[in-house]
Amino acid sequence: MVRYILRGLTHPLQHELHSGLNTMGRNPTNEFRIPDASVSSFHAEVTVLDDGSAVIVRDLQSTNGTFIDSNPVEEAPILAGQTLQLGAVELRLEAETFEIRIPGSTGPQAAVPAGELAALPDGTLACSRNRSLPATHHAVHGCGAVVKCPGVFNIASLRAMKLSGGAAGLLLFCPDCNAKCGPLPGVGESGSKGKGIFSRLTQTIQLGWKK
Repeated sequence: MVRYILRGLTHPLQHELHSGLNTMGRNPTNEFRIPDASVSSFHAEVTVLDDGSAVIVRDLQSTNGTFIDSNPVEEAPILAGQTLQLGAVELRLEAETFEIRIPGSTGPQAAVPAGELAALPDGTLACSRNRSLPATHHAVHGCGAVVKCPGVFNIASLRAMKLSGGAAGLLLFCPDCNAKCGPLPGVGESGSKGKGIFSRLTQTIQLGWKK
């Protein structure tokens, strides 16, 4: 694509032309205001075609005229490198090419659990987010995101939403993927159960991850 810029040769002016109609003149309402007494309030229009293939200058019956490379014009194309003169103000049209690139996909990512199952010293399954706490809940239906839910949590690590109706209306969600969570089978909120529960729950959680 092409970016067109008008730069002042006799005045410290610069303006990037946008696609479509650009107004030029001394009046502050112009898109390109030129504060010079020799320039009319609404001096000229510069149109950039949508595809950037051409730039057209049109004089708006200005007092001191519009010129391209010293030639007076009423309506004419202007090329990059040529000089546009409005009254006593000279501007050069410059063109800069640029390319818009959209990053390509690096391919699908493998779904990997965000946490590993671990056990406390007494054999109790540990919370995925806080390994010092026993796991009491798990994501009921697993997680369908690219990065899987850690899997098991202590109730203190979950995000809770209390509905009307007291404790019966308490909904629990994974803090990472917002999956609905429920109690681990055979485990109370204290997490206290005999040794061997870790191996059984590990197998249960792993089966739950498989789709």
